[in-house]
Amino acid sequence: MTAQEQYVLMRETLNERQWRIFLGTEALKAGEGGISTVARLSGADRKTIRRGAHEASAPQDVAKGRVRQKGGGRKKLVTKDATLLRDIDDLIEPKGDPMSLIRWTTKSVVRLSNALKAKGHQIKKSALASLLTAEGFSLKANKKNIEGVSHPDRDAQFRHIKQSCESFEKAGDPIISVDCKKKELLGSFKNNGKEWQPK
Repeated sequence: MTAQEQYVLMRETLNERQWRIFLGTEALKAGEGGISTVARLSGADRKTIRRGAHEASAPQDVAKGRVRQKGGGRKKLVTKDATLLRDIDDLIEPKGDPMSLIRWTTKSVVRLSNALKAKGHQIKKSALASLLTAEGFSLKANKKNIEGVSHPDRDAQFRHIKQSCESFEKAGDPIISVDCKKKELLGSFKNNGKEWQPK
């Protein structure tokens, strides 16, 4: 087994901290120029090797079962930005749906991230998508609706039903949904685009 094959094997076996300390001990063992040699053979960053050598020379008190010290690693967005989740919740408009108490939005990740930036938040589209997924949202395809233009009061009616459902739910009373006018679209319909909805 060559030295490079050994490093590949160890990288696949060790966790982040163990790998760093292994690189550091190898560099210390090699003596002068050890960091450069280990960096060339392992492909690891010189800073990582230097830090591993420091940790190997002066072991840190890391709790059992942890890879990093307590408080180490990148902080979560919601930890660094206390109002982020509240502002996302405000931007995800509740749409009326008499059949469900689910929240959903037609806003894309781009529109949501731009609106959040306007409120002073720094968040990338990919991070926002991950945050929405973590909050239980998922992308759902739009459904084609061709039975005519909706009445302007339609959303207000649905909002009234939703508020009534929520008040009944808080009181522990049953909610009965009666759908008197079910329509069924015939044929294969498609509407491009997706929106974020809870799973």
